[in-house]
Amino acid sequence: MEENRERNAGQESTATARRGFSMEVVGEIILLAVVGFFFVYMFVESFSWPEGSALMPRIAIGLGTPFWFARLFALVRSTRETSSEQIMDLGFRTGADPRGERQRFARICLYILALYGAIWLVGFHIAIPLGVFFYVLVYGRAGWIWSTLLGLLFLALIVGVYDHFLHATWHDPPLLRLFWGEP
Repeated sequence: MEENRERNAGQESTATARRGFSMEVVGEIILLAVVGFFFVYMFVESFSWPEGSALMPRIAIGLGTPFWFARLFALVRSTRETSSEQIMDLGFRTGADPRGERQRFARICLYILALYGAIWLVGFHIAIPLGVFFYVLVYGRAGWIWSTLLGLLFLALIVGVYDHFLHATWHDPPLLRLFWGEP
């Protein structure tokens, strides 16, 4: 019986391979093409900007490009192999537990909305480190020490790079204005 299942699974994957790319692969190819075009466009465009303005897109592109190539490599490899493994639930595929995947997707969207709301309410200096701390502690299950360390690392990044190096201006969060008054 187990041999029949393996044989049927092999026949299904061969049939899928003969039909060409699936919709999820086409979707990922389009997404990767758009992101790659955006990286190239922003990198070339950043040379006409002042150095302080050009730094952020260049850093983002420098950090994002290796991940872009890693995803491209994984996509090419997945078209040659038949595997349902994925690292995130945000991909185009649905697995054996669509209800669980919808719940995780909703949880991720709610986290992002809550983070945006917290940034508006209390500002970047409080919301981002606490958001990272909460995410790593709850979803990453990293423990209090590692979560605190990563939260403080993001606070140091904000203060060190954006405040001292780039002299970034921040919005006045309404909750902090309530306690400290208008500047």
